[in-house]
Amino acid sequence: MSSKNWIAFIFSFLALIFISTHLSHAQPSSQLSRFTGRYIATLSDGDFLASTYVNGKLPAPGVHDQLSIVNLPLSGKRETIVQTNASNSVIGAPYALALSSDSQTAFVVETLGAMPVGATRREQLPPGNQLVAIDLSNPRRPNVQSRIAVAPKPETIHVHPNGNLLAISTQTPGKEIALVPFQNHQLGQPIEFSLQQLGIQPNSAQFQNGLYASQVQWHPSGRFLAVNLDYRDEIAFYELQRNAQGDPQLIPWGTPVKVGKDPFTGQFTSDGRFYLSSNWGRNFGEQIKTLDQRLPETRGTVSVIQLADLNPSASQAQHRVVSSAIADLSPESLAISPDGSKVVTVNMRGTAFPTNSPRFTRQASLSLMTLDRASGQLTKIKDYPFEGILPEGAAFDADGNALVVAVYDYLTPKPEGGIKFWRVLSQPKPELQQTGYIVDVGRGVHQVLVAQ
Repeated sequence: MSSKNWIAFIFSFLALIFISTHLSHAQPSSQLSRFTGRYIATLSDGDFLASTYVNGKLPAPGVHDQLSIVNLPLSGKRETIVQTNASNSVIGAPYALALSSDSQTAFVVETLGAMPVGATRREQLPPGNQLVAIDLSNPRRPNVQSRIAVAPKPETIHVHPNGNLLAISTQTPGKEIALVPFQNHQLGQPIEFSLQQLGIQPNSAQFQNGLYASQVQWHPSGRFLAVNLDYRDEIAFYELQRNAQGDPQLIPWGTPVKVGKDPFTGQFTSDGRFYLSSNWGRNFGEQIKTLDQRLPETRGTVSVIQLADLNPSASQAQHRVVSSAIADLSPESLAISPDGSKVVTVNMRGTAFPTNSPRFTRQASLSLMTLDRASGQLTKIKDYPFEGILPEGAAFDADGNALVVAVYDYLTPKPEGGIKFWRVLSQPKPELQQTGYIVDVGRGVHQVLVAQ
């Protein structure tokens, strides 16, 4: 076979999509309330066990990375799930999956590639570089629309509100941010930016010179992009402009804002007035070698940034932190209710540690907070413990009356991994009520989104 034909064969093989529809045996609960939305989308990493973080050992082959679509409404007994192969990795923030605003298309980036034949160790997983667009106009029949290569180790992705431009963060030095056009159901050529090009100067006192973007997210207006500068404990904002040729450009919008330690993830409120960062609090440095050294022993925080008036020029913008609140141990991500009144952090606590570690806990937790939509004042309500290993992502339903959380794995044989549901109450006081309802989507689920 010629090299040209071999490349064509490999591309065709990678483009294959395997879809299976099956029923999940969910745990019954009389407390399960109506969960609103078009569908629930989850992303699972089949090449990585929760224990891989500790011992570096990969699982036995046979479990694929998957995008799962849970059709709504929920039945409360057995849920119909459609699953399709979608290469991804848990090692980045739980934003490797993004949905277009019309819920018609899913986009997935591949931080690490599929496990090679015979691989047994984490370091044998190759760098990924794939971005795939999946048609979900019929969520019961996902279909790959387009696939391109981007800079190695893309971590997070977010879709512009207009649906025609994607923002991606990568681990590739000098190509930390990429903008990818999406027109007529096809992905275009990436436009790459270095953090230095965007005004972020190296700092030798920080890990990896501080040049790492852990997440990107578009402002609801589409005018601005937020970039979490994790190793610098800062959030930077950029205005989207076009040059004379019509190419997108990113212009600094104000100066980066100092927040809490390790702002791994964040999210805009739906009205665009505030940006909230979930500050995990991990330790970084060349001397940090083990999970025990890396993970914090103090609770993480959430910072609320009030954004500048949208009218002044980018150079005059001044953003500021207006409040903060303490979450729980290891809050990797947060979710904001559709009306902006409630905030939930997903806290891994000690579930990442082996069971013989003194820092191991069987329970992770959710932290519920309220947000004053006028002042930005954030108020902690309560922590809610629950069993589950490495929960990372969460999402409110369309009405804000229910919450779904991605749980990577469980200590019990079944389920291996799944999405877990809570009721969200406002009266007589803000509260979360665990329903006990779990939809098993398989081991390794690390992100969950609700299509509106």
